[in-house]
Amino acid sequence: MKVVALGDSVTSGVGDRAIDRPLGWAAHLAAMLEASEFTNLARTGARMRDVLTEQTHVALEERADLVTLLIGGNDVLRNDFDANRVAADAAQCCQRLTEAGALVLVVLLHDPSRVLPKGGGVFGEVLARRAAQINSALHTHLDGLAGVVLLDPSDDDDVHQRSVWHIDRMHPSDVGHRLLATKAAGAVAARGLVATAPAPPLAGNPPNILLIMLWLLVNGIPWFIKRSTDLVPELIRVVIADQRQAKQQAKSQGQLLTFPTTDQQRLPTEASSIAS
Repeated sequence: MKVVALGDSVTSGVGDRAIDRPLGWAAHLAAMLEASEFTNLARTGARMRDVLTEQTHVALEERADLVTLLIGGNDVLRNDFDANRVAADAAQCCQRLTEAGALVLVVLLHDPSRVLPKGGGVFGEVLARRAAQINSALHTHLDGLAGVVLLDPSDDDDVHQRSVWHIDRMHPSDVGHRLLATKAAGAVAARGLVATAPAPPLAGNPPNILLIMLWLLVNGIPWFIKRSTDLVPELIRVVIADQRQAKQQAKSQGQLLTFPTTDQQRLPTEASSIAS
């Protein structure tokens, strides 16, 4: 059996630790299914449109039996966010793969506000709302599509436990990658792909406070400084655009519910007086 993974840095294995084996939840799923071949096409920074244009045709060439797709984490961070566009591209990707005979496992997004420190404030609210919009759109486009299995972790309490997430709170930890692989194995079992091996063992103990501080100094702070010129301003624009859209929606709804003013209420009476 051939397994091919599509997606972004989550599927490429960021946050995972493993010894002498491929990284990432999809790789662990392939090991649990004892797949004969595994190809990971996911890359850091990929959006759904990148998966459609760059990764899908390669998966078709691989003639995969099972394709995994977890995407959207980068789409919610962009100012041109469009949940329906993400879902439509995902549906096109899935249709091409299923028509070629593959089973496609689509993993929906978790709730970022339940993972980020103190909920992430206004950023967490925006990201959570956008993640929910993508999940809803994916359900709309993919529910009932032959050959597609949906795995929705957004309501699972265990998926949002602190130990399940990497220090950056954006990617699964090694525990999280194995948990997601186990849930994915359960999702595809109903389609006849039954896991015959356990999830790979952890590569070591969870990082202690010293290792966490070291990671922040070596990786976290340099990453933040590097991304402060692109991602941070983009996040600010995302929040502003989201709030502007929310105000416009509230205004339009308010207009629909507008009651006549006092002057408007007097018009029929005054008109009657004139007519008499």
